[in-house]
Amino acid sequence: MAIANIPNYGGGIRICPDACYHDGLFDICIVHSITKRDLLRTFPKAHKGKHIFHPGVAMIKGKQVEVTSEFPVIVQSDGEVLAKTPVNVTIRKDALLIV
Repeated sequence: MAIANIPNYGGGIRICPDACYHDGLFDICIVHSITKRDLLRTFPKAHKGKHIFHPGVAMIKGKQVEVTSEFPVIVQSDGEVLAKTPVNVTIRKDALLIV
């Protein structure tokens, strides 16, 4: 699962290709029901944002996201460890000035 407000991850991976930093919404990419083999074949398509067409990838939008898991899972923000699940993330439109 990836929650984003911009399209790219480091290295130019377009994990949420339709994300827009000024629309007041998170773009959320959820990978589900996919084998390791299929994931390895699909992941390279993320560089161009084409992974979103795979049936095991769901793209949704939202202003607030609550992530829970059966066991605690590490949550990262911009490559840094932020917390462990459960975590609740809320977006605030126009809260960050980008120059």
